[in-house]
Amino acid sequence: MRVPFLTAFGILGAALLAAGTAAPPRLPIAIEVAALDSATYEQGRYVEGLVERAGEPSAWFEYQPSQFEPESLERCMDSSISGAEVCVRYQIAEQDLKQVRPVHVVVLVGPGEGGTAQARCIGIGGQPHSDERQTAAMNPASVLYAGTAQFDEDLNALAGCITAAGAESGW
Repeated sequence: MRVPFLTAFGILGAALLAAGTAAPPRLPIAIEVAALDSATYEQGRYVEGLVERAGEPSAWFEYQPSQFEPESLERCMDSSISGAEVCVRYQIAEQDLKQVRPVHVVVLVGPGEGGTAQARCIGIGGQPHSDERQTAAMNPASVLYAGTAQFDEDLNALAGCITAAGAESGW
């Protein structure tokens, strides 16, 4: 049976289009979000919402159970993100999470400039892979007046932050 040229070309084009639009596989990851103190609790909840959104079926990450001991993060709360980061990196080494899969990332949330929140994404590599990309500024209050545009911008910034921390961890 002979298939007309245009029909065969159409089938081939449709197959190539379908193959080209297939979503890439989501990255397996375990994420812990920790606010520095009670003053940044609401900012931490906003970041947790972003993290949940980044793990939806059509998004970037495939969440898996964390091996991180939750109480060890509580010991790391500090007045600054840099102080908390030193402690988190120590806890990661102490718990030997470098050998554990999926990749683990801790997102520290603290105050930023002008009422914004700052997120610092820490992987298991021992040192930042891309220091500037592993910090993201977000504006939780702007959702009240800016709508979904700011939320999407914050979501993309946080996904980039987490991905950079994942690169530190060996992705």
